[in-house]
Amino acid sequence: MCTPDSASRDPRRLSRRQLLQAGGLTLGALAVGRHAYGQTPKEGGTFISARTTEATGLDPQLVPAFSRSARSPLTYNQLVRLEPDMTPVPELAESWETSKDGLTWTFKLRQGVKFHDGQELTSADVKFTFDRLFEKSPGKSDFIAVDKVEPAGKHVVKFVTKEPFAGLLAALGGFWGFILSEAGIKKHGDLNKAALGTGPYVLDDWKVEQQMVLKKNPSYFKKGLPHVDQVVLRVIPDEANIVAALRTGQIHHAFIEDNKNYNLLKDEKALTGYRSSRLGYDFLNINASRGPLKDVRVRQAISWAVDRAQVMRVATSGFGRLTAPATAPMKQWQLPEEQWMRYYKPDVEKAKKLMADAGQAAGFTVKLGVIPTFPTMVSGAPVIAAQLKRIGINAEIENVEYAVWIKRWQAKDFDLTMNTTPGYADPDTAFFRALHSTKGQNWNSWSVPDLDAMLEEGRRTLDQKKRKEIYDRAQIMILENVPHLWLFSADTIDFTQSSVKGFRQHPTTLLYGFEGVWFDKA
Repeated sequence: MCTPDSASRDPRRLSRRQLLQAGGLTLGALAVGRHAYGQTPKEGGTFISARTTEATGLDPQLVPAFSRSARSPLTYNQLVRLEPDMTPVPELAESWETSKDGLTWTFKLRQGVKFHDGQELTSADVKFTFDRLFEKSPGKSDFIAVDKVEPAGKHVVKFVTKEPFAGLLAALGGFWGFILSEAGIKKHGDLNKAALGTGPYVLDDWKVEQQMVLKKNPSYFKKGLPHVDQVVLRVIPDEANIVAALRTGQIHHAFIEDNKNYNLLKDEKALTGYRSSRLGYDFLNINASRGPLKDVRVRQAISWAVDRAQVMRVATSGFGRLTAPATAPMKQWQLPEEQWMRYYKPDVEKAKKLMADAGQAAGFTVKLGVIPTFPTMVSGAPVIAAQLKRIGINAEIENVEYAVWIKRWQAKDFDLTMNTTPGYADPDTAFFRALHSTKGQNWNSWSVPDLDAMLEEGRRTLDQKKRKEIYDRAQIMILENVPHLWLFSADTIDFTQSSVKGFRQHPTTLLYGFEGVWFDKA
């Protein structure tokens, strides 16, 4: 059972000196500006944030885009939230316990929590949320081990699983675990243009490709939060204009997507910068159902031809790190660095031999998809194309508008494509949906039955030591069979005006950190 009350806890914060003493720049958040600790938050004001990309929709179950996931914590809550160190803590559920056989999880809901329309959250809403998810959400494979969700009283709900499910808490705290209002769905349909959750802010107005206005939820269940009256999310497609807006004080916050802009802003005295390791990563999807890409030797050749360190230097200006399939914030699941780095040392001659062995010595042409509003993709793709050229692969870069890219990606309509993900806390959610050939989404259209079996074993294994052994083997198998190339984790970089206090980064880059912001106007 887990019972700590996260709603009443003070945020865990470390000073810059403490962080340096704890392990230096590579081990967590680094705030490069000035903080005010021990101050009493002041109420009121409008907090303005900007980013380059608009949400393609708001429905937490039907919209798979990262732009949706990032905004969901502003208007919705999960049963469980993952703290920055990836520890699951109570959110809408105040406690939980598991049965002795590990097949039933019982969650006790907080009482008195209300949706934005005034309806009280009950176990019926939780059941409705997951029944809808199981029926139609692309995130359903994160919960495929769940047999059913049953109310056991107005504020108690049971998750009955088909087999022990070690990844349940991480899934509940992931991108598909936001709790919906049954009445809200009946009123608004797919919630793609509306939001009706229990979160800290209420959607007030949305002018697509311009700005979203959210006002304070006066009935928020976390006492004393939020502090600001209003949050405005502006869409400014050119990040150079976002940088200018920060410098001139027109906006209070920006998530910096083009990491080279960190150098432009880090010495601005009016700003506070935040830089930390990201749970997510950039990667290169390979469609194993397309022509020569079906041959594992060709995919391995691509892996040996790509110099990931060079790609990262160009795409992130060096503000990032290469990553194994389990990224740095998943440190308990990461392979020892020497094990995964041996797959990352470029070897063009080895790559050429693999191409020849696969009968592709003369090379071939493929499309390489890029979303133009994602700077790391735009910068990284030409480097990869140049590197593939050395082994005869002509990768033609194809710019694809975000919404179109999502549709084509879900339809598995690509050869190669740059991609990015906010990441996952647990190896089950990280690997199963993406890489299981029949029970997940399998965007790479590949099949490695031994890996399928290993992912299923990892999902039902509750012993942490045994799980670690399973996922160590799984990561090696993944690296050898190359469904896609893990490239790098760009550092998460945010800047706020120095008058903004209470902001917290999260390794997922989801906007949990807006919940506690306030202005120090003294």
